[in-house]
Amino acid sequence: MSAEGELNVDVLIQGAGIGGLTLAIALLQKGYTVRVVERTRGLSEIGAGIWMAANPMQVFDRLGFAEKITAAGWMVHRITLQDYNGEILQVADLSEVSRLFGFETVALHRSVLQRVLFEQLPSGVVVFGAEVKSLVQNKDSVSLQLTDSTSINAKVVVGADGIHSRIRQLASLGGEKRYSGSSSYRAIARGTRLLSPELDHDAYEVWGKGCRVGFSKINATDYYWYMTFDSAPEKSYSPEERKTHAEKLFRGFFPQWIGLLENTRVDEILQTDISDLKRLPTWSSGRISLIGDAAHAATPNLGQGGAMAIEDAYSLTHAFQQAGLNGQAFDLYEKQRRAKVDWTVSTSWSIGRICHFKNPVLRTLRNGILKKALSGHSEKQLRKLYSIA
Repeated sequence: MSAEGELNVDVLIQGAGIGGLTLAIALLQKGYTVRVVERTRGLSEIGAGIWMAANPMQVFDRLGFAEKITAAGWMVHRITLQDYNGEILQVADLSEVSRLFGFETVALHRSVLQRVLFEQLPSGVVVFGAEVKSLVQNKDSVSLQLTDSTSINAKVVVGADGIHSRIRQLASLGGEKRYSGSSSYRAIARGTRLLSPELDHDAYEVWGKGCRVGFSKINATDYYWYMTFDSAPEKSYSPEERKTHAEKLFRGFFPQWIGLLENTRVDEILQTDISDLKRLPTWSSGRISLIGDAAHAATPNLGQGGAMAIEDAYSLTHAFQQAGLNGQAFDLYEKQRRAKVDWTVSTSWSIGRICHFKNPVLRTLRNGILKKALSGHSEKQLRKLYSIA
């Protein structure tokens, strides 16, 4: 504390999600002083599943706790993509990914992942129930006022606060959401016997007409599942309506997997419109920058949203070490990350455009192209997605 009672830190992070917590861990390991502020009152138990692919797992390994993530989740050995009529479009054997990068994919509940990350931090680093109310950039620091009346002086500020980022707004960095035309349900099916034991470590995504469903185990007894469907923006359903609507889609296109819905509590089916963020001209302004969804929210079609935030956190930490706690570090970080992030956002958007085809001719053409071109990831494709700096 300063004489006036103002807290001084190297880095102020807003947002105690996956990216913000990973950044705090990485920075503390390098000796920086950090404060994370989170507007919610505590770690949320609300949520569904998430897949941690080989790229974020490599970051966790370099930070020294990859085995804790693995122990908290469920290994996915193979991912099968198919049409609702049973036609196999792609099978990804993750043993090749493991050979190249040391990890396959770990599936786990999002709140479990957040808890593991939070437990890597000393007490007091994360402050709940507060967010940045206002800020002023000075020559060598940023002065911040929080909603709990705390004053903080930070050398740099990082917004890890999602697609609706308050920090992005305060820094006048813009940000316009782009709706995909699809909404989604996400949930956990508990105590489900869905696959035979030899397929317990398989994940599936099945494409229907104007909808799709995907799922995998996240522990020995529970499955994470998601369903996407064409929808007008902001068309919200009640919990009972969600189940009725999901049941209609399951029975129409995915009857084999209706056990997922039958083992899901109605009040735990979450609905989220699928949007990304239009490309920002820059992620930083002076001593303020953004990571993860605050900078480059992507649709979930590659399962890389959380992964990109984790990679951002690792890259930004190294940029600080190279350039110091200043705007030059933010420029270096953005230069290192832009190409991969832009490719990921664009590719994910494109996948979202083709997976809901209703026209039978377009679906037949799409399926043929996928089977021919994407029946297996080439090493070049794998390195593009899973390599980290």
